[in-house]
Amino acid sequence: MAVYPDSVTVIFPHNHTSWGQYYYDAPEDALRVTTHQLQVPESNELLTYTFHNATHSAVTAMLGWEKWRIPFMVSAGVTGLTLASIRQQLRNEPAFNWLGLVQGAEYSLTHNTDNVEEALTWENRAVSEQFAGEANFRTLSAQAQVLARLGRTASADSAMQKALPVGKVLEIHVYGRQLPAQKQAAKALEVFKLNAKLHPDVWPVHTGLARAYSAVGDYKASLTHAELALEQAPDEVNRKSLQDMVAKLKEGKDVN
Repeated sequence: MAVYPDSVTVIFPHNHTSWGQYYYDAPEDALRVTTHQLQVPESNELLTYTFHNATHSAVTAMLGWEKWRIPFMVSAGVTGLTLASIRQQLRNEPAFNWLGLVQGAEYSLTHNTDNVEEALTWENRAVSEQFAGEANFRTLSAQAQVLARLGRTASADSAMQKALPVGKVLEIHVYGRQLPAQKQAAKALEVFKLNAKLHPDVWPVHTGLARAYSAVGDYKASLTHAELALEQAPDEVNRKSLQDMVAKLKEGKDVN
C-alpha cells in the first residue's frame, strides 16, 4: 500500500512471494486501486484485516492498524467463475452421475445465466445418458424448467408429466405449491389430486389439497382437507399453521 496524505494506492503484484516493500518491482503490478484512508478514535494494536458488507459477489476488505482504517472493495464475476468450474468438473467424475449433471443445470436456472442451451444438454444427459442418466423427478422436472426457459412449452409440459408419476410425496407437494402463485390454480389442483392418488392419506397430501381447493374457491372441500391434515400434523409448527388455515376457511377466506 502506497500511503499519501489524502489517499492510498493498494497494489496487487503478480509476484506475491516477496516480503514487504523491499523487493517491490512496479512492472510486476497486476492491479492498482485508489482508496481513501479513515481515521477512527479506537486504536487497533495489531494489524488486522476485516471484511464487511458481503454480497454474493463482493466484499469490502479493511486494513486496521492503530487509528487508521484502509478499506478496499474486492469483487469477482462469481457466476462466470462458477460456470467455468462446472464445465471443468463435468469433464471428470461428476459427469458420470446424473446428480453432477443436474446440479450444473440447476445452477444455470437459479442464477438466470445465458447458457440455457448448454444447460439443456446437461439435463438431457442427466435424464437419459447411458450409465450416468436417470429419469427421476429431479432430473425430469429440471429438464422441464430448462425447456420452459427456452420457450419450448409443449416439451416442458411433456417432461413434467413424466416427472410427476415418479415423484415422492414432498417433491410433488413442493412443485404444486408453486403453481397458485403463478396463477395456475387449476393445474395445482390436478397436481395435488395426483399426489393424493400416488401417496394416499399421508402427510402433506391433505395440506396440498386444502390449499389447491382454496385457490379455486372451493372453501368447503378445502376445509375438509385442512381438518384431515391437522390430524396428521407432524409437529407443533405445522399444527399451528393448519389451525390458522382452518380458522380462515371457516371465515370464508383464501389460505394462499
